[in-house]
Amino acid sequence: MNKFRKYAGYIISFVLFGMLIVSFALWGIGDMLRTGGRSSEVAHIGGTHIPVYGWIGGASVPVSEVREQFNRQLENIQRQTGQRPEQEQALRFGLHVRALEEVVQRAILEYATQQLGLVVSDAEVQAAIARNPAFQGAGGKFDSMTFRNRLQQARISEAQFVTELKREIAASQLFSVVQPDGLAPKSLRDDIFKMEQEKRIAETIYVPDSIVVDVPKPTAEQLNAYFEANKAKFQIPEYRAFSYVLLSVDDILPQVTVTAEQVKQEYEARAAEFGSPEKRDVDQAMADSEDKAKAIIAAVKSGKSLEDATKEVVGNADGVIKLGTVTKKDLPPGPLADGVFGLPEGVAPAPIQSPLGWHVIRINKIEPGKLQPFDEVKARLEKDLKAQQAPDLLIKLVTDFERILSKTQSMKQAADELGLKVRSYENVDAKGQDAAGKQIVIGPAANELVQAAFSTREGNESDLLETPHGEYFVVRTDRVTPARIPALNEVEDKVIAAWQAEERRKLAEAKVKAAVEKAQAGTDLATIAKELGLEVRTTKAVSRYEADQGNYLTQPVVLALFKLEPGKLTSVRTAEGSVIVRLKEVQPVDLAKEKDALDRFGKQLDTMVANDLLLELVGALRSKYGVAVDQEVFLAAFRPQQQ
Repeated sequence: MNKFRKYAGYIISFVLFGMLIVSFALWGIGDMLRTGGRSSEVAHIGGTHIPVYGWIGGASVPVSEVREQFNRQLENIQRQTGQRPEQEQALRFGLHVRALEEVVQRAILEYATQQLGLVVSDAEVQAAIARNPAFQGAGGKFDSMTFRNRLQQARISEAQFVTELKREIAASQLFSVVQPDGLAPKSLRDDIFKMEQEKRIAETIYVPDSIVVDVPKPTAEQLNAYFEANKAKFQIPEYRAFSYVLLSVDDILPQVTVTAEQVKQEYEARAAEFGSPEKRDVDQAMADSEDKAKAIIAAVKSGKSLEDATKEVVGNADGVIKLGTVTKKDLPPGPLADGVFGLPEGVAPAPIQSPLGWHVIRINKIEPGKLQPFDEVKARLEKDLKAQQAPDLLIKLVTDFERILSKTQSMKQAADELGLKVRSYENVDAKGQDAAGKQIVIGPAANELVQAAFSTREGNESDLLETPHGEYFVVRTDRVTPARIPALNEVEDKVIAAWQAEERRKLAEAKVKAAVEKAQAGTDLATIAKELGLEVRTTKAVSRYEADQGNYLTQPVVLALFKLEPGKLTSVRTAEGSVIVRLKEVQPVDLAKEKDALDRFGKQLDTMVANDLLLELVGALRSKYGVAVDQEVFLAAFRPQQQ
């Protein structure tokens, strides 16, 4: 079942892989396509290898693509956790192997589409681009300017993007051979649905470790023995002192100047933003000649209403049109708009001609426009203008800094020449904390600064780096204090506290074990809870994938609950205590009453089975064409670089 859940939705995410990437505003596309420097082959798909000569046919997998996939994985982890893993740590977790597998799998699919002659027409590509929300303008339709801007932001040429999109559409055509409808057997559907929808009610007692209050201090022998067995727990981490230069828009803003004239022009250009325009309640009568229009006005002047005068002249009882309350921009630009908004209240003394004919205008009401005074918004306008200019000035400063840095090879000299401030931190760990555990590296680029300091050798400077938020910085690692195991007297208080916590846990667990044995012997939970000074709680009904935190049903406890027979109990260890849990009631699902939900689940299960078939298809393609991996090239790509 876990496997089914793991691959749920796999068809959509795998078959339409490229389409999803585009839909999420081109995330990662730039990195995916910028695979320059394909001089080293890490793997080969298909083809024939001839000693000395090399490969004939097949498809090459460049090591640069694997490196880029590896870096994208690190960036993804950083986006999710706020911290970028060090390369050594990522290698221990096998992220480089995963990157290789993903790139090879993509290459297999591309090679298969070529071998099978799957061709994607230009019309299909154009339709896919037009459907993509990332390329649509304000009206929800494809906008060529938005399309070009998106590609420019990702630094991808249109030709590169179209080529990659064709590959992804071809892959979706390849996978279309698997149709999910009706793949899952009905008996399998029913059994899994019953298992998933079954609910259970439990009785629980939470026994915290803090229930034990009389833990003695350890003897000297106990303390020494505990410290010797657990030295790694008390290791003092590596600390680093580093200096840095950080360039950000916030640093540039004080240097940006705007003139009073620029601010005034901005105010005039954004006048609509700072007030409401004049509005007029307007009626009009239309005539097909100037003489008729003047006759209507003359009749009004003689005392008739505009409606009666219009009916008399043009013979139409519905000749007066109510435009309602309008602003000047609501009317066709030109004589009509200018004329309407130049009249006083009442019927106009003269008709107005427009391409539509002759208009007799009646102004029923005038609502003057309101404009926020310049002095009230001046500070805001100055701030906005500075914010608009600051990025360009920042790029200029970064360019000058990088030029001087490359010439002097010294962060401090480059900073001094440009009048930039060099800041520093003393003794911080890999989390940016001091020896007391206080977070001291804070503010813009805090995570990136620490990561750079801990990936740069002592006495060396990093490259000029850029953060996702547009800050630029260089770090110099001034001093490295290696991690070490302290002497007992340096951390004695911590060791005593840890020993007591472990003893408290052992004593609390002994109480829990005794309570469970009593319950199994027939003592009810209420009596046991009272003896412990605790309470029994009855949980809500939960499925095996739900929880009831308020009644101590965390996911591990729920997992244990669904292994129990009715009336039976067990205990589950949590972070700071244990939960005694007894199965009180089982609530099976009624398939007849849940027919609609069962049908929906059946469709989901069909998709899951289809996902497995797709995985089998990919595996079969891999076996058919063959994959040769150059382990030497692969391992060399991830060896630490000598500085």
